[in-house]
Amino acid sequence: MRYRRLDLNLLVALDALLDERSVSRAAERLHLGQSATSAALGRLREHFGDPLLAPVGRRLEPTALARSLQPKVREALRLAREIVEEPLGFEPGECQRHFSLATSDYVAAVLLPAVSRTLAREAPGVRLSIRDLPRPRDGDVVSEALEYRQCDLVIVPPQRSNAQYPQADLLSDELCCIVSADSGHFPEGLSLADYRAAEHVVREFADGQQQGMDAVHLRELGIKRRVAVAVGNFALMAEFVVGTARVATLFRRQAEALAARYPLRVVPAPRAFPATRQVLQWHPHQDLDPALGWLRGLLAEHAARLDQAAG
Repeated sequence: MRYRRLDLNLLVALDALLDERSVSRAAERLHLGQSATSAALGRLREHFGDPLLAPVGRRLEPTALARSLQPKVREALRLAREIVEEPLGFEPGECQRHFSLATSDYVAAVLLPAVSRTLAREAPGVRLSIRDLPRPRDGDVVSEALEYRQCDLVIVPPQRSNAQYPQADLLSDELCCIVSADSGHFPEGLSLADYRAAEHVVREFADGQQQGMDAVHLRELGIKRRVAVAVGNFALMAEFVVGTARVATLFRRQAEALAARYPLRVVPAPRAFPATRQVLQWHPHQDLDPALGWLRGLLAEHAARLDQAAG
């Protein structure tokens, strides 16, 4: 659609370009080729008679006009989404939507497969994209996921939640340890001295940081682990524990699932970790979206089943 000679689809590209300040990152976010995104920027520059993004050293910075346009563009797109998503009624079986959800690989493994099976039965037209929690540019993973990555939902521990967005309690679990079942080590379980002396397999994020709840609590206690292997997701931990004297610390549900597939023992941590929870957050403008509300309810229902089974 055009309005005063401007293809309004270009506003979506402009929003991404101004957020990312990079043609390549904007192209990835828009699921377009870099040449198509560069062409969109060229058409926007021609329409506004302004560079919009200007090179400053090795980076791109928005011009004064671009900075003034950015909040207006974001608001226009928000209103457009509300209009497009305005429901006349909601039937799961008739829904044709694509939802994106950002969460840890732990939640993806223990909660989302059952949710996906329910979607296949009750809402076969719904597509679900499960994304890793993004690396935040300003320390706020929720805003990064909902605003910049345009995810519909994000699941995080309460410590990483953002009070500016609606939220609901979702899932609780506890941290424990896994050790090899056939190595002969730790037959009586793990003492604190064992834990300190052992080599560990840890979950490490893409930026090389150990930001899990176990790492945070251990730092608070002044306990430093001897890290032998750092892996990119919890599921890989088993591969590097089996047949060794190593220890890995992870959530009990995933530990028990791994122990069902690998020769592992699940043992209590030598020091009690704080109770762990996960909360679900979404953008306020989607608060009344019935399809998303139904999906939130489905997630809560399956999470409650897991908690009841654990109880």
